[in-house]
Amino acid sequence: MEPVVSQPDVVSKPAKLAYSVGHVLNDLTASMWFSYLLVFYHRIVNFTNASSGYLLLIGQIADALATTFIGFESDRTRTGLFGYGRRKTWHLIGVICVVGSFPFCFNLCIDCANSDLWAQFIYYAMFIVIFQFGWSCSQITHLSMINELTHKEGERVALNSFRYAWTVASNIFVYAIASVLLGVHSGNDKTDITPADAHIFRTLTFTVVGIGLFCMIMFHIGLKESTLPAEETEHRLQLSLTASGKLKRMTWKKFLLEKEFYQCALIWMFTRVILNVTQVFLPLYIIDTISTLNRVFVAIAPLCSYVSGLIASFPMRAINKRLGRKVTMIIGIMFVLASTFLFWFIFKLQHIVRVEVTLTIACVLLGIGTSTSNICSFSLTSDLIGLNTECGAFVYGIMSFADKLANGILIATIQQFNPCKADATQKCALYYRQILSIIPGIVAILTVVMIVSIWKVNIGGNRHEMTEETKTTSMPCNNHVNDVEYDETAPLVA
Repeated sequence: MEPVVSQPDVVSKPAKLAYSVGHVLNDLTASMWFSYLLVFYHRIVNFTNASSGYLLLIGQIADALATTFIGFESDRTRTGLFGYGRRKTWHLIGVICVVGSFPFCFNLCIDCANSDLWAQFIYYAMFIVIFQFGWSCSQITHLSMINELTHKEGERVALNSFRYAWTVASNIFVYAIASVLLGVHSGNDKTDITPADAHIFRTLTFTVVGIGLFCMIMFHIGLKESTLPAEETEHRLQLSLTASGKLKRMTWKKFLLEKEFYQCALIWMFTRVILNVTQVFLPLYIIDTISTLNRVFVAIAPLCSYVSGLIASFPMRAINKRLGRKVTMIIGIMFVLASTFLFWFIFKLQHIVRVEVTLTIACVLLGIGTSTSNICSFSLTSDLIGLNTECGAFVYGIMSFADKLANGILIATIQQFNPCKADATQKCALYYRQILSIIPGIVAILTVVMIVSIWKVNIGGNRHEMTEETKTTSMPCNNHVNDVEYDETAPLVA
């Protein structure tokens, strides 16, 4: 009998590059979605604050439901379309949906710009649901591929770091282009954004989709996925891993019975809430709280945040290896807390430093903190999945479901109670200051509590033990696994 070949220990550099750009379209569109959705729908389309928040909530609910469905179906899929690969087929479906719907989300309603707002609301909601479904297809399958490309912990951290580096680079690109467009088309009003600026968002949208589509082509051409049926690949991997009877076979039900599953899910959710809430309300904080600044800071401030996050992502592999994920994440959370302090006391510090300088420092600290904590939360989830790749998409789907739903409900609630009106300038300024300081601060503290709760836990390590269950056929997330006969002498194709 020929030996069974497991996953490679090291992913080649071309494969890492191809994988790392596979989420760029999602990253570019997500940057616009969270940073400028409320600005566009409230100040360009003239929806109320509450209606703008409901559109975001609709998108987040659609995304949350789609991630759960796609997580199941991606794991259950035997082979991809025409042998293309099960993960890449779902990823391609996502790309098509995003490219076909996103341009409509940030442009004035075609042939209905002067229609009633309820009609425009339905128009935008329809394209938002399609966009979020496609976004979920690409996100879940892209994340689940990490554990299928390699089982080496250091390589998985590297893939997560490269992936997040491109995420940060994508955000930098969006904010850089936005700052140029906002600066060039300032006109007479250099502090506010009005319906006359609709063409700026149109140009930004088409630029984002074009660059993202180019990166998707690189991903699909440059990264090869196994063409074996999913259940055969997983079975052969299990043969190599359970030869000594040390790894339990997992199902989605067994994951739901693990305490660490919920702890990691909360950590994932908290870190994403910090990132998304600050990303959504930072532009409004600049426009309404620091109203004297040029509107170009709507792009420059988050740009500073993401540049610092990009720089912080490069040494992440070495820091994780030296300090461990949990210590590294707590350090990142400390940076987040420091930034919330500056956002709150920005005016009290203006006799020491200028408001622009304080804002920049706060954004830099926020970027380092969110970059560090998000990379670590991704890595913790990867550890939770471990070698049990048969349910990888399901785990990432549930994690994403939790964070999308939490973010949607929280942001919609904030908008529902938003006091910002034409005659409520002072209330508006205080409101955004509270949102950008208190909410991320509380969530950061909750994140630390959850990290402490798993301090001595070996995430995913409790499955490496001899059990009677590993000796029998267990039904994994892929329900077709028992219908296939395996040639145990054939090598595993990674």
